[in-house]
Amino acid sequence: MSRQYGPAAEIAYEEGHLSFRTGHFDMDMIKQAITHSRRDTVYDSLHLQPLVMHSGAWLSLRLQQLQGWNQGLFSLDGGTLVIHPAAVDTVTMLPIDIRSHGGSLIFTAAENASGTLLVHLLRSSNAHAPVQLVFQGCALQFAHYDPMTDITLVGLMPEYELPHGWIAVRLDGNPWQIDNAVNLPGIGKPVLRREWPADECETVTLTLPG
Repeated sequence: MSRQYGPAAEIAYEEGHLSFRTGHFDMDMIKQAITHSRRDTVYDSLHLQPLVMHSGAWLSLRLQQLQGWNQGLFSLDGGTLVIHPAAVDTVTMLPIDIRSHGGSLIFTAAENASGTLLVHLLRSSNAHAPVQLVFQGCALQFAHYDPMTDITLVGLMPEYELPHGWIAVRLDGNPWQIDNAVNLPGIGKPVLRREWPADECETVTLTLPG
């Protein structure tokens, strides 16, 4: 069953999740859609409601609004999620499910922000579309691949608990085929590392191949 909300019918409740298809959205619009769909949904908590961002949809949230979204209920299926930093003394963990049409994650520039976001990207077996990771206000971005765990970490140094900036991304596998071993200060063994310089707008855009 599908129920649609708003004059342009941009949000629909279908098959147990809120589906965003066209337009720009924020937390207030999510709350309104959940209120309207309360008769259909079985989720009592805002942070337990599954959300799917489809092509043409942009969802913009601040870091403090992501507290509690750690149930693996955020999905990208061609849409864009924009996350803004915040001056909060917390570490937020956010699993994001990447579906068949991929999508984009944009992390805006941090100014006097103390909060930290750790993103774990999960890709289903049929997710072959590329995914863009956009880091704004960033002079350089880097990634390390650990062959022992088969995990790639973006923005997080090996053996460190917190990222170099306010955001780190964990990926399964070695999507960029990182094979360059380097020696880093404070780390007792060579690590596999790749770096990407920023463009003229102080933005680093990484593309995960499909």
